[in-house]
Amino acid sequence: MRCEARKKLVEEFPELTADDVVLQKEVYAHFGLAFFKFALVEHSLVNVYVFSCVGREVAEGKIKSKADWEKSFDESYAEATKKTFGNLAKHASEIVEFGSIKTELQEIKSLRDYFAHHFMRDESGYLSTDDGCWFLLEKIADVRSRTLALENLLNVGFSALCSRLGMPLPNDEQLDEMVAGYKTEFAEKVASGNPKTGWDKHAL
Repeated sequence: MRCEARKKLVEEFPELTADDVVLQKEVYAHFGLAFFKFALVEHSLVNVYVFSCVGREVAEGKIKSKADWEKSFDESYAEATKKTFGNLAKHASEIVEFGSIKTELQEIKSLRDYFAHHFMRDESGYLSTDDGCWFLLEKIADVRSRTLALENLLNVGFSALCSRLGMPLPNDEQLDEMVAGYKTEFAEKVASGNPKTGWDKHAL
């Protein structure tokens, strides 16, 4: 079983077999990659929250203009980004399109919490040997795979939610334009010579 897991891992990341590889560093990198996948799920849950709230207001006839739409979207987004992963997951699991993945949402929430609060302390002993590092890399890959599978299910549910509510989704051209805008925005921040991170802005 572990041989198959390692083979699959090396196929995806052939650099793991390089002569100069430092497996401890690879564990840290793969930890970060797994947490990135958790972040994708969290942002999908933010989208679910926002579009479900805005869609409800559209259905109730509360949105009658572009200004109403923008106000509802901005307020819902502000609410969503203040919520914990767990509360976002709870909100999603109460929506018909996501009720069938309630268990998966809870499992990924528990895994995310473990990685955030326990992994570095509880699993650090495995980093002392190459075999231990390989074990962690294989286990992290499984977590990443499960998280990606949930992300795919959320995307399917999100499309169904938007269809039910009559909410238009951006096309590929619009998505490319948004991505280009983000890249330009952050390139300009770096070029300014004094960029700020989110934690700079929220530091006590």
